[in-house]
Amino acid sequence: MNIRVFFKSVKFAFRAKKRVIPFMIVYAILFIVVSDGYLSDNGLWYILMALIVSSFYAILISQFRRRDMSVFKCIGWSNEDVMLLVIGEVLLVTIASFLIMLQISFEIVGIVTYFSVNMAPGSLLAMVHDFIVIDSGPLFTTFFIVLLMQIPGLFIAQRRAMSVPPMKALREE
Repeated sequence: MNIRVFFKSVKFAFRAKKRVIPFMIVYAILFIVVSDGYLSDNGLWYILMALIVSSFYAILISQFRRRDMSVFKCIGWSNEDVMLLVIGEVLLVTIASFLIMLQISFEIVGIVTYFSVNMAPGSLLAMVHDFIVIDSGPLFTTFFIVLLMQIPGLFIAQRRAMSVPPMKALREE
């Protein structure tokens, strides 16, 4: 694996803030929903939801990066290096969203503990705490579930990335 290309893909992802930041929010919500629901009786539906969202994002990246991929192929990058661009952005969004959810959970638990707030059932703080704060076991398990569910989407994105002709970069659109 070409580490230089991987780090370049992370820098490249930060340039697409209009797409990356909304999907960080979507992934953060995905972490909340999947971690709350995968242990229930309908746990398979939550894992399927993680598969659909993760695959959709990988396919979306390969669609938006089509021109960039053809430019990189034009200058001599291999298909594996081009695929690392997609993998880097997907990993960046997943890890950043996981860290955001971890930080929000720490903050809410810290506020409740520091102020020794008595969380009466039905209060606003109790509802926020119950919805957002995720125990560490389900949170880490959800992180690995979401990572595993991205593999099919990455395979589809890889096929799309490999099919991009280098000459597409030279055509005017």
